[in-house]
Amino acid sequence: MQATICKLHVYPVKSLQGIEVKEVTCWETGFELDREWVIVDDKNLFVTQRQLPKMASIRTALTENSLVLSHPDHESLHVPLTREHLNEDEQVTFTIWKDEAQGVDEGKAARTWLNDVFGEYRGGGLRLLRFSKSYRRDVREKYSTHPQAQLKFADACPYLIVSHDSLEALNSVLSNSGQHEVPIDRFRGNIEISGAAAWQEFQAEELQINDVILKSIGPCMRCPMIGMNQQTGEVIDPGQPFKTLMALAIPEGKDGAFFGIHASFLTGEGKRIKVGDTLHIQPKR
Repeated sequence: MQATICKLHVYPVKSLQGIEVKEVTCWETGFELDREWVIVDDKNLFVTQRQLPKMASIRTALTENSLVLSHPDHESLHVPLTREHLNEDEQVTFTIWKDEAQGVDEGKAARTWLNDVFGEYRGGGLRLLRFSKSYRRDVREKYSTHPQAQLKFADACPYLIVSHDSLEALNSVLSNSGQHEVPIDRFRGNIEISGAAAWQEFQAEELQINDVILKSIGPCMRCPMIGMNQQTGEVIDPGQPFKTLMALAIPEGKDGAFFGIHASFLTGEGKRIKVGDTLHIQPKR
């Protein structure tokens, strides 16, 4: 089985807008600079669109020298890509789901910008942390392909693959039931594919793109965040498409709302993939 890569996305800051790219370098921890940064509150808890839907309205860009965050009502924030400005010795330990992770504070300018955009959050402010170069975050055992599997600030696995063919199947059900169709960006995939039958990705064991081989860890269970417009944070149809995915009960035998598949890294570190490449799907035996 095979499909074609039709889009690639890097999400530099967890839960902010992503960047569409034509080609990208693959590492064990995910695409280069993917989920490299995270926003945390004063209680050292990570923050996403689940708590702050307005995060969806912040655009991200990568220049030769900077990560750029922008919002229509504020001047842009430029964060240097080099790490010379960071105090690498001052690690910030924070909670991301059930993990304790470590990052390095991007400093006062970033804090001020986030607080200008979001205002007070739960009685305090927000900080931008970068993944610490001295920190190793292991993929949790139930998602891991081998003991050395790593990721940065992604939820579960370093790669998320979504299918346009599966989206068409979902949108057909939504439309037939009088609901609004949804765009693919609701599912925040790194690799978007087309040309495979709907839901065929759930049958994958391994996925190969040129010299890069990924291991399918299984279907991605979704949360109600997929109901948010990924440019504004607004919810048009409360409960959708989450409820429809629940009712579809795909893949068979699993309870929950699933769309896309988690994947971990096997081989091909430092290799590049691009839009138009063929993705070979090795099905489960």
